[in-house]
Amino acid sequence: MPPFYLVGFRFLFGGLVFLAVSLATGQLKKMPALQEMRSALFLGSLLLLLGNGFVSLAERSVDSYLAALFIASTPFCVALFNGILFKEKLPLFRLLGMLSGILGVGLILYNGSNILSSFSPGVGLVFVGLLCWSLATSVGHKIKVHPNNLVNSGMQMLFAGTLGVVFSSFIYPPLPALLPTITVRSWIGLAYLTVLGGMAFYCYAYLIKNEPSIRVVSYSIINPVIAVALGILIGNEKPAHFLLIGFPLVLVGLVLMMYGGRIFSIAALRRGARRQRE
Repeated sequence: MPPFYLVGFRFLFGGLVFLAVSLATGQLKKMPALQEMRSALFLGSLLLLLGNGFVSLAERSVDSYLAALFIASTPFCVALFNGILFKEKLPLFRLLGMLSGILGVGLILYNGSNILSSFSPGVGLVFVGLLCWSLATSVGHKIKVHPNNLVNSGMQMLFAGTLGVVFSSFIYPPLPALLPTITVRSWIGLAYLTVLGGMAFYCYAYLIKNEPSIRVVSYSIINPVIAVALGILIGNEKPAHFLLIGFPLVLVGLVLMMYGGRIFSIAALRRGARRQRE
């Protein structure tokens, strides 16, 4: 199934279901405000259509675990956008985390022979998707969205899905000619992404609204571990040359980004207690 049709169908179906449930349960009692719909269009386009879409397109040539490790850089990009857009200061521990993570990602992407050839068009698409997702995560808790998370998530998915299907109709063969070529396995994969992916996005949309953006992306500590295990052990993907060096650096960077302040504070308290005993 072409990548943007996959994205379009997935979120179109998911958005329709979310909004239907909202209507049936009385959570959507009136037409959302124009500002709320604009925010849903903005966030849905960046997070789902472009963020997911470019990564889906890239994974036709980039191993899934490599894409996931690259996406693990989300906290670094979110911190960067927070600093540029909202003037949030970058503590030393987060700066160290960013440097460790970026170095780790660079080593993983390096093919062992030429730096420029390591950055393929597929890697470039993942990077664009990463920037779109990170920008939306950074600004998502600063703009007005619908107060009901089911409605907000449904609108974002519906807008992204509609745009994805419309966009696909211009760049891919006509849908009637394409449908017979799509396998049953692809439809099962689409159903899986629609149901479980929709549930995951519901949680993510709630967190963007209610939690600091740098905390929201803490999932990226877990995702790379799972992706590497699935990609190499089950998907038979070939490990990168410097995976065993770069992977730990990425994880160390993520831990410093999320919990560096707490780690440094505990270390300082222990040093102070040790001095008092001496």
